[in-house]
This record gives sequence, structure tokens and C-alpha cells, in this order.
Amino acid sequence: MAIKRVASYEYKNRYLYIVLRQAPEYGEKTYMLCCGIDIMKFDPLCRGKSGICSNPAFKGLQLLRADIAAIARKKGANSRPLDFGECMLVSPRGEGWYRESMLLDNVTPRMAQDILQFGIRDLLTKVLTVCSPETKLPQKLPSPPQLQAWIKSLESK
Repeated sequence: MAIKRVASYEYKNRYLYIVLRQAPEYGEKTYMLCCGIDIMKFDPLCRGKSGICSNPAFKGLQLLRADIAAIARKKGANSRPLDFGECMLVSPRGEGWYRESMLLDNVTPRMAQDILQFGIRDLLTKVLTVCSPETKLPQKLPSPPQLQAWIKSLESK
């Protein structure tokens, strides 16, 4: 059995993660999308900002999955369901995480990188629109640890 190297594009910190990993077992140009948000980490920022059972972090991740599917379709890719168990090796451990996953077919490495960048910005925009509406995202996406510190700093505002 030959070992095959696969590409993986990742953005992870203690608040959120998005991973796009090549999945040749599902198709030649197929990527797994594994993403999640730690609802408990966002709770200090979001508490009291939305109605009961309307957690902006939870809802933001659900909408992100739909937005990524739409962006992928515009770029010529297709999405299909993926059992989340496939993502367990690339996902952070611990309580508080809400997770989503899917397969994206007909994806190029460049498209995967674009989807990753879009995903981080889109998720943060959705959550911050409710939890910290006056906050503007940094122009350039910071590194995962820098973004983590920036989100933490919003709790005191």
C-alpha cells in the first residue's frame, strides 16, 4: 500500500477552527470541511445579546456551512454531507464545541485556501454583528493566536 500525501489548510485557535483537508478516498478533487466554534469561549462576549435559544456563535456556524456551500457552488464545486466522525482527528477536543462538516467536490488547492479565508471572516462577521456590532474586523486576517487574543480583548469592551 502506497502512502499518499494530502494537502490540509487549517486555521485553529481556542475560539474557532476551520480545516479543509484533501480527501482522495472520496474523490480526486474532494476536500473535507471540518469547522467548529467554542460556544463557551464566546459566551462572555455574546451573553445577553440575543434571545433565548439564539446563540449567535451556534447560529453563525450553521450559516457559515451554508455560505461555504454557496461560495463553492459559484466557483464550480459541489457540496455533499459528511459524517462528522470523519473530522474527529483534525478537530479540537473538549466541551463547548459546536461542529459542522461537509465534503466539497471539484476543489483546487487555491479554492480551498480562498474558502478558508472567507470562512474565518464570514463566521466572525456573523457572530460579531450580534455580539459586538461596533467592532470592525482587522483588514488583514491575523494569525490564529493573534485573532484569539483580539477576540478575548473584545470581552472587556
